[in-house]
Amino acid sequence: MTELHYAEWGVGLLLAAVFAVALLESLAVVGLLVPGVGLLMALTLAATDASVPVALWVVSGAVGAFVGDGISFWLGSKAGPAMHEWRIFRRHPDWINDGEHFFRRWGAWSIVIGRFIGPIRPVIPMVAGVLRMSPRTFWWANLLSAPAWACVYLGGMYWLGEAFVEHFGELDLTSALGLLVIASMVAVLVSVLARK
Repeated sequence: MTELHYAEWGVGLLLAAVFAVALLESLAVVGLLVPGVGLLMALTLAATDASVPVALWVVSGAVGAFVGDGISFWLGSKAGPAMHEWRIFRRHPDWINDGEHFFRRWGAWSIVIGRFIGPIRPVIPMVAGVLRMSPRTFWWANLLSAPAWACVYLGGMYWLGEAFVEHFGELDLTSALGLLVIASMVAVLVSVLARK
């Protein structure tokens, strides 16, 4: 009974973690600073090792991404053009300029396509709010793209994690933490190179 209780607690903790990381990775500005890819890879590997049901994993990530984009859209709607004066965008005007260019080119599709492109993912929903995209259009695009992203991204990682665990066996805590550190470092390096 105690082992089952701890197993359920561990699954709940992992589901909360994937929700939080997916939310933060989608959140305006914050998503540019969080090594989301590395964290999601490490968490997904832990989830496969802990036998978290893949459907729960994908749904938790999708809800986190949906909420993160929703908050970003709301922030953009409230800030309006004054967002250009935020200190971070005065230091990095290309972030917001690239987001605006992408949004003007793709319109509602920018919410869907942008979710799959790391460097602009956390900017597009905020830009959509600033440029007064119809809330109804945004929420529909968000509702369709969040589950699609979670199925492709988290479902794909989950499948790779299952293959990894099957090939290399179960992970101990030290190995899991080591993989988390390595995956996070790789994600930071890729993010830095992509920005340059």
